[in-house]
Amino acid sequence: MSELRFMTKRRETDREYVSQREFAELKRAALETFEQERRERETKIYEPSTPELTANAARRSTVIMLGSRVAVATMGWIGSVLIARAISPEQFGQFSLIFGLLGLLSVITDLGVGRVVLAKLVESNPWEISLVTTAFISLRVVLGLLGYILAVGYVWLLSYPAEVVEATAVAGLVVVVATPSHALSVMYQSRLKMTYVAVAEGAGQLAQLIATIAAVLWQPILIVFVIPALINEVVAAAIKIQGVRQGIAGPLPASRAQFRRWKEMLVEAIPLSIGFAFITLLSRVDVLMLGQLDSFESVGLYSIGYKFADLLQIVAITIVTPVTTLLVASWPDKLDAFRERSREAFIVLTVLGGASIAAFWPAAAEVLSLLYGERFTVAGTSTRLLVLGACFSMLTQLGLMMLVASGRHRTYPWVALGGLGVNVVLNFVLIPRLSFNGAALATVLTEILLFVAMWTVIFRTLPVRKLFPAVPFIATSLVGALAAITGTLGVERFGIPWPIVAIVAPVVVIGIFVVLPISGGKPLLSLIKPGGETA
Repeated sequence: MSELRFMTKRRETDREYVSQREFAELKRAALETFEQERRERETKIYEPSTPELTANAARRSTVIMLGSRVAVATMGWIGSVLIARAISPEQFGQFSLIFGLLGLLSVITDLGVGRVVLAKLVESNPWEISLVTTAFISLRVVLGLLGYILAVGYVWLLSYPAEVVEATAVAGLVVVVATPSHALSVMYQSRLKMTYVAVAEGAGQLAQLIATIAAVLWQPILIVFVIPALINEVVAAAIKIQGVRQGIAGPLPASRAQFRRWKEMLVEAIPLSIGFAFITLLSRVDVLMLGQLDSFESVGLYSIGYKFADLLQIVAITIVTPVTTLLVASWPDKLDAFRERSREAFIVLTVLGGASIAAFWPAAAEVLSLLYGERFTVAGTSTRLLVLGACFSMLTQLGLMMLVASGRHRTYPWVALGGLGVNVVLNFVLIPRLSFNGAALATVLTEILLFVAMWTVIFRTLPVRKLFPAVPFIATSLVGALAAITGTLGVERFGIPWPIVAIVAPVVVIGIFVVLPISGGKPLLSLIKPGGETA
C-alpha cells in the first residue's frame, strides 16, 4: 500500500514538472514534425504537384507522340495489308464493319467526359485530383461494359451472319479494356507526360502485329484476326497502369470511388457529349449505311480509304492533345498565349494537310495496288476524297478543343447535329448511285461544311481576335492544290514515276513555308522550334 501511495505521489509530482507553456511547446513541436513528415510523404507520392505546362513541354510531348503514332500507324498498316491479302473481299468487309461498329460505340464509351475532366486534372491539389481520377476511371469501366453489350446486341438483333456475331463478341472486349485505359491516358495528358503513353501504344501495336502475323500463317479466319486488337489494348493498359502506380501520371487514384462525382462529370459534359456523339456517328455511319445499302465487298473497298485518312487523324490528335492542355491552362487569364498556341497549331495542321494531299492525290491508285493488291485500285477515288476530308477534319477538331478549353462548347451539338443530318441525307442519295465513291463524296462535303460552321462559331463566341489565320490557310491550300494537280499531270500525262512525285511534291510544299514567312513574318520552323516561352 505504501508503495502504491509513493507511485501515485510520484506521478502527481511528475505532472507538476510540465507547465502549460512547456506542454504547448511540446505539442507545437510534435504537430510541426507530423506536418513535415506528411509533406515529405506527399512530395514523394505526388511530385510534381504543379505540372510543367509550357509550350516547350507541349512540343516535346508532340514530337514524342508523333513518332509513336507514326510507328503505330505503320505497324497497323502492315497488319491491315496482311489481313486484306489473306482473306476474301467479303470477309475483309465484315472485319471492317466490326471495327467500324466498335469505333461508333465511342459515342457511348467516351461521352466527351475526358475533355471536361482534363480541366479538373490541371490543378495543383493532389487530393482532389486523386478523387476525380478514381471516379473517372470507374465511370469509364461501366461505359466500356455498356458499349460491349450494345455492340454484340446490334449485330445479333440485325441478324448478321453467325461468324460476324461471334467475331464481334470477341472484338467487343477491346472496348471493355480500351475505355478505362483511355482514362489513364487523360491522366498522363494532364501532366504532359505522354512518353509513357507513346511507349504503351507502341508496345501494344507491336504485340498486335506479331499476333496478326501468327494468325496469317496458321489460322487466317475472321474470328482469329480480331484477337490481336484485344492483345494490343491489354498490353498498352498494363504499361500505363505501371506508370500510374509509379506516380508519373500525377497523384495516385484514391482507393475508394465517389460515385456522386459521376453526375457532376456527365452533367458538365452533356453538351460536349451530344456533339461528340453526332460527330462520331457522322464519321462511322457511312460504313454502316454502305453495309445496308450496298455489299460487304463495298465496305471493304471503302474502308481501305480510312486507313490513310486515319493517319491524318492520328497526326491531328498528336498535335492537338498537348496543345489542348496549354489552352486549358491559359484560359481566361492569358488570352495572348491562347491565341498564339491556337494559331501555331492551326498553321502546322494546315501545312501537313496540304503536304499530304500533294503526296497522296497523284499516287493513290498505285499505292493501293502496291499495298493491298490490284483488286483495291478501284478505291482510288474514294480514298483520295477521304484523305481530303480528313484535312478539314483536323482543323475542325482543333476548333472543338478551343471551344472546350474556353468552356464555350455548348453550341457545338447543334453544329454536329447539322453535319450528321447532311451526311445521312447525302449518303442515302449518293450510295445507291455511286456506291462507295458516293459515300466518300458525302463525307468530304460534310467535313467542309463542319469546318466552316465550327470556325464561324469560334469567331462569334470567343472574345479573342485573330484566331483564324486566313492568309496562311489560303496560301497553304493553293500551294497544296497546285502541287497535287501538277503531280497528277506528271504521273498520268508525262509518265513520271509516282514514287518520285509522292516524295518531291510534299517536300516542295513544306519547303516553301520553311523558307517563306507564314505567320507574323516567321517561317514554319519558328513555329515548331522550342523557344523557351511558357504558355
